[in-house]
Amino acid sequence: MVYALENEHISIKIKQLGAELCSYFDKETKREVIWQADPIFWKRHAPILFPIIGKVNNNKYRIGKDAFNIGQHGFARDQEYQIISESEHSIRLGISSTKKTRSIFPFDFKLEIEFSLKEKELKVLYHVQNTSDNQIYFCLGAHPGFNCPFDENSKFSEYQLKFEKKEKSDRILLSTNGFRTGDRAKSWFTGDTIQLSEELFKDDALIFDDLKSSFLTIESESVKESIKIVWNNYPHIGIWKPLNNAPFVCIEPWNGMADQASLDTDFKDKFGVVTLHPNESFECYYSIENRIK
Repeated sequence: MVYALENEHISIKIKQLGAELCSYFDKETKREVIWQADPIFWKRHAPILFPIIGKVNNNKYRIGKDAFNIGQHGFARDQEYQIISESEHSIRLGISSTKKTRSIFPFDFKLEIEFSLKEKELKVLYHVQNTSDNQIYFCLGAHPGFNCPFDENSKFSEYQLKFEKKEKSDRILLSTNGFRTGDRAKSWFTGDTIQLSEELFKDDALIFDDLKSSFLTIESESVKESIKIVWNNYPHIGIWKPLNNAPFVCIEPWNGMADQASLDTDFKDKFGVVTLHPNESFECYYSIENRIK
């Protein structure tokens, strides 16, 4: 099933499976902003990453003396979500812990995703509630893909990421199999602009944990549109595309990231993990807005 929202400016579609945003269509420019999941390149649009981000060593993680198996990016992206509430310009979808989820993630929780429209802005709010009698631990991230280039008359290499503020940011380095190496490229990103290119992603995703900016835009001098992506309460940002001339780029706000290779860390001590006490809740959001110059 696919849910739809629209106003006079944009129309939005969300899959029940994974509560995955699968379309942001600009009515004025007649352009689809979200990557359309061509499996030749990448079969997803904008999956939810929960309760882990990236990989854990050997698909196993530890909580105290207990070990659990879990695949890359967790299970939330493959669950069937139910409607919690809806209105003309918003919809809230959710899942709760089950016997099956507790076998791989031994906590009671509610995860809800709210999509809401305001003019040309789509806001995607994530809400996690601890419904257990003990502390819970999790990572939570977004993974939206954006069509880039925007049209057939421009090239990927003509586009750039323009950040809100001037940065002096380290790049967290990954191994060839997608784990953190434990090393950082000091001051890898200096300034407010990253020029996109295929070569940029030869060593996998760009990952930052020390950005001052709270938004960026995907833009090019040769096109009249730009995409603004805002994030709130996400301390880490990933930027990724596959190395096969795929015509999209993912801007990924995260709480947490992949494990460091061969580092046997208890899940509660995992880099970037969120801790919630009983009955507490946690929220973060990102937004998308297609703009006309």
